[in-house]
Amino acid sequence: MAFEWRTPEQLKELVKQDRPMQVFIMGMPRSGTMSLVTALKKLGYTPYDFVDRIILNHMPLWTSALRAKFLNQGHPWGRPEFDRVFKGFDCVLDVPCTFFPSELATAYPSALIILNKRSPTAWHASMSDTLFHVFAWPSWPLLSRLDPSFAGTWYEHCMLTWDIFCGNDYNAPACIKAYNDHYESVRRVVPKERLLEYEVKEGWEPLCRFLGKEVPGEEFPNVNDKGFFVEAHGKLWSYAVFRAVKNVMGIGVVSAGVAVAAWWLYRTRYGQSV
Repeated sequence: MAFEWRTPEQLKELVKQDRPMQVFIMGMPRSGTMSLVTALKKLGYTPYDFVDRIILNHMPLWTSALRAKFLNQGHPWGRPEFDRVFKGFDCVLDVPCTFFPSELATAYPSALIILNKRSPTAWHASMSDTLFHVFAWPSWPLLSRLDPSFAGTWYEHCMLTWDIFCGNDYNAPACIKAYNDHYESVRRVVPKERLLEYEVKEGWEPLCRFLGKEVPGEEFPNVNDKGFFVEAHGKLWSYAVFRAVKNVMGIGVVSAGVAVAAWWLYRTRYGQSV
């Protein structure tokens, strides 16, 4: 089953609407998240995902939230700040939102929390094949300098997020310890009556019982999005290349410049010499 992101046009209309917050998914990405969010969509929820934050230009806002909480730089977020970014959505998932379990549970006392999980070893293997693999593309620092308003904000946000989580140490010992610490922190701050610890292999029954929903008459979604994930970030990278070349060379010579720059950056993206 494929996963589909919302278009900018769809998001433009969506954020005009008001929806009460109902569900926070507090597990780490690559813990069955895409299958779970697909299931929640089928149950009628409107999730706020990482790509929505990119399209809506929320990355700098969340970077500020992280700096305020973890680096004591700026004003800590409360209900007004969360309402600003969550408008139009009733379900929230993925980092860095998962780093605010106490704040979100307090700000939205009627919302339920799902702590999706998997084997920490399997989680790290999946992260190594996807997100950590993308971070290793060596052209990101250069693109960040050439395109500070897009690639720069994305890269800064990602590096800060994972520095907070594991010190940007993507080896198994550091990551698995951080993974286990995160889950323990959620368990400590979320009331048990509002918390469901859940693995997607459990299917519809425990999820629907917790949410008070009827079990759909279809199989639980099985979204294998490893290749899709890397492909999606490849498109993000290509867009950053286009913007970087335009910033450096100007609109009149963008086409030729993109062709040359894309060839070079494509090779450096995968660590190949020119």
